[in-house]
Amino acid sequence: MHLHNHLGACEGASHCHNAALRDGASLHNAVAFSLLEIMVSLAIVAVVVALAVPVYQTYSVRAYRTQAQADLLQCAQGMERHAASTMGYGGAVDVDGDGLGDQSTGPVSENLCKVASIHYSISVRSADAAHFVLRAEASGAGNPVAADGVLELDAVGERRWDRNNDGDFGDDGERGWGS
Repeated sequence: MHLHNHLGACEGASHCHNAALRDGASLHNAVAFSLLEIMVSLAIVAVVVALAVPVYQTYSVRAYRTQAQADLLQCAQGMERHAASTMGYGGAVDVDGDGLGDQSTGPVSENLCKVASIHYSISVRSADAAHFVLRAEASGAGNPVAADGVLELDAVGERRWDRNNDGDFGDDGERGWGS
């Protein structure tokens, strides 16, 4: 027997919401979720988040590394422009801010390139008349790319990535930037 039979006929849609309730049922039980249903829903959300966060972090580190690689290539072009006008790679870093290179090593300056990466610091590791090495390292503690290893690019275009972050480029797969 339905509840509306006890109360009389429904008078309009607004008064008929109790019509579907069974004898002894309450409105609270009809529209509320049980604690068990909420707990199961939260557990499902927690599992999805636990799976999605590491994937997102891996994707983010890869994107940050790609930006650093683009910065290295842009800075290498700046080194080539400097060498074309001075006949060498030395003295390309502007340390006094006058727009002219006056040091061979150090953080890259705007006379060479504008670094877009906020997670890597780009520097000229070495430079002389015929050769240079650019390096991208994680900038700051707590950086998401801190364990990703350094990247390098030299004057002949050789790319290196210390994938295992052990301080050298001698391991398999570290002569190149391939993922």
